[in-house]
Amino acid sequence: MLLTLRIIHIFAAAFWVGSVFFNYFLLRPALLLIPAAHAVVVAQRVGTILLYTGWSALGLLFLSGALRLHYSGQLSLLFTLDLYTSGLGRSLALMILSWLVNVINVAIITFVLRPKLIKKLPVSSNPRYADVEKRRGDQIAASEQLERLNLINVIASAVALIAGGSVIYGGLF
Repeated sequence: MLLTLRIIHIFAAAFWVGSVFFNYFLLRPALLLIPAAHAVVVAQRVGTILLYTGWSALGLLFLSGALRLHYSGQLSLLFTLDLYTSGLGRSLALMILSWLVNVINVAIITFVLRPKLIKKLPVSSNPRYADVEKRRGDQIAASEQLERLNLINVIASAVALIAGGSVIYGGLF
């Protein structure tokens, strides 16, 4: 059972880190090279797919990690300082912290920024120029916040990957 959970955890981590790096280093620069109208459509389609698969990967990381700790008898150690006195425990804490940062950022992206970015003015509303400019300003601000959160996700994912890889060597420090 531990081996199966380890494989699930590794594949979920690989998928999450891969999608974060794809989004930041490949998709984002590519969207800047195509016309804005096309970029919006591509970003919405790919963003929706990454949204569902990203939440799935984060959920699998949580479940497989918690079950691995449970089956190895170390789950209760998470709530004591004893675990964090070893290199292995500190690496585990770093992975958990990175996962938490990613979950918080993805929640902000999903429930705050994404609705602002895909919000359209109602057709029947006959918007004023001020309404259009306000919406445009909100979308630019949301886009800038999205860029920062995506960069934080890249850094946190890389830290979690390094901490997870160091576990077989007894931890980071």
